[in-house]
Amino acid sequence: MNKVKNKEELLDVSFNTMLLGKSIFAFVEFISGLLLIFVPLDLIKATIHHLDLIKATIHHLALAISLSPFSTMITNAGERLTNDATLFAIVYLLLHGALKLVTLALLWKKILWSYPLSILLLVGFILYQIFEFFNHGSISMLVLCAVDVLMIILTLLEYRKLKAHISKEGSYSSLKNSKVN
Repeated sequence: MNKVKNKEELLDVSFNTMLLGKSIFAFVEFISGLLLIFVPLDLIKATIHHLDLIKATIHHLALAISLSPFSTMITNAGERLTNDATLFAIVYLLLHGALKLVTLALLWKKILWSYPLSILLLVGFILYQIFEFFNHGSISMLVLCAVDVLMIILTLLEYRKLKAHISKEGSYSSLKNSKVN
């Protein structure tokens, strides 16, 4: 494996790795939202209730390694499934996934105006995730916040690098014709 030669290359590798990870996650979110449209709620509930043995095993494992909130979340998942919750999940997954996929595609293409847009969108997601954390105590929301903060930092650094390259080369078309990475 080749070593990273300088800070700029490290930024490129880090940024592209985050873009790839977030792209995969956004795609899975969007597909999950589509699946929720076509999978009946009763089937989802029945599947969760048939997994009692697995839930019990996860619950005992989580208790053994002090992940009580995680085990409680798994144990109560079937009880929280309602038509309203499913509709919210569908809308959230489709909207959140689609917005991320569009902004990530723009970032992959290095469209300059998409960098501030992406940062603004990530700030909105962070605010929502913090709201959810304080309302429901979901640790996963804090993890998502941390990932989004890292993505904002990398996006800002990449944006500054591209702007510097454009001002040095004199035009945006030179950016597309030359290899920035």
